[in-house]
Amino acid sequence: MVRWTIEVDEETAQRWQALWASRGLSPTEGLLFFLGLGAAYAEGQAVLSGVAAGTHSAEEVERLIRRLVELEGRHTVVRFRLFQCEQALQRWELSHGAIETMSTGLQEVVRRLREENARLRAALRRLQGDSAAGAMDPGGGAGGA
Repeated sequence: MVRWTIEVDEETAQRWQALWASRGLSPTEGLLFFLGLGAAYAEGQAVLSGVAAGTHSAEEVERLIRRLVELEGRHTVVRFRLFQCEQALQRWELSHGAIETMSTGLQEVVRRLREENARLRAALRRLQGDSAAGAMDPGGGAGGA
């Protein structure tokens, strides 16, 4: 990869950023989009000017048209792949959300079971204490003869 840096005035930068945002492009994607558009326009203009001046052949126009058709086909494939990725992401987000919901629910069940377990242990200790006290008192606590 090669890194290029450009400087533009603030007004131009704001206009470009607004345009990129309206197309859902990041600044890097926007700059690449502009460069691609500019290069294609310049190449097309050069061929058309050459055809008009008689310096470019019909084969060059035909090559340009084939290139356009190829790029349109690639664009369609890329858009379809993007659509598939968006769907996969949506499914992942849904399953992730379901897992989080299930996790929260299970955490609540564990909390309730721990509370119930603590209550049952306390009740068991009370019963064991009552049973032990009853075994130590042979008269059954009736108070005497």
